[in-house]
Amino acid sequence: MEKLFTPRLELVPFKLELVKAAIKGNAELGSLLGVQVLPNWQDEEFFADLPILVDILRQYPLQGEWGWGSLIIHQAENTLIGHVTVKIIPDDTGSPSGSLEIGYHVAPSYRRQGYASEATKAVIDWALSQPTVQSVTAGCDRNNIASKRVLEKTGMQLVETREKILVWKLGKTASVK
Repeated sequence: MEKLFTPRLELVPFKLELVKAAIKGNAELGSLLGVQVLPNWQDEEFFADLPILVDILRQYPLQGEWGWGSLIIHQAENTLIGHVTVKIIPDDTGSPSGSLEIGYHVAPSYRRQGYASEATKAVIDWALSQPTVQSVTAGCDRNNIASKRVLEKTGMQLVETREKILVWKLGKTASVK
């Protein structure tokens, strides 16, 4: 994955070096990126899973090359405000299947301002421009109205309703709004 820019955001690939810095703490990550890092740019579960991400990025070459999505930097404030996850879904052999799963988190003080939609759309646009990617999926809690709105704004379509989760998808043949 490459560094992406939107009118308000810089999206920096969350590659191995940055994951290792995040494990050491926000001060280390901020120093490496040259930005201020909000303490809640991501939730506690994400921070707990960082050592697992190191293993995944080392084990799967394409995931390592792309990183675990992108860090969301607010350009005007030079501040890390969130993350868009990009998980390459493997086939039965462990090779990339042509499908990706995305997720997103924006710090509470930056929510309801369109940052999640702006960042997620940019990442989806980039992903679907890659020759090997055919579709992008996402899941959200059926009661999370804000998350559903983000997925609608990015052009994703609701394709499945599970007990507590809604599954969304956007394929290469669909156009992103």
